[in-house]
Amino acid sequence: MTVTVRAEAVKGAGRVVTDDQGMVLYRYGMDRPSPSKWTCAGACTRMWRPVIVEDPVRTTGVDKNLLGTVHRKGMKQLTLAGWPLYRYVGDVKAGQMNGQGKDKEWYAITPSGGALLVTG
Repeated sequence: MTVTVRAEAVKGAGRVVTDDQGMVLYRYGMDRPSPSKWTCAGACTRMWRPVIVEDPVRTTGVDKNLLGTVHRKGMKQLTLAGWPLYRYVGDVKAGQMNGQGKDKEWYAITPSGGALLVTG
């Protein structure tokens, strides 16, 4: 199954990266982009689901050259500008950003790999 990531405008927030279902993708401030390193494990992954990929990733509005993967316990987690990507379980429909600003470490990721720093 091919994963698609796209840049989408979210009302009041600007442009963020979503998956093909319109679910906002997040980056974690405790992770590292260079080299890519994930730190969300165990109980953390019950709330913050790593974006696992196997096949090629399609993009719309996101520079494909910024995409990569990091090894995660026998799987590959998608990265953007080196940042491992996650979905938040509290987002139940497209465009929601209920994870935005959680613990002052979790932020929606922008198409360039930056953290979306608005809270709206």
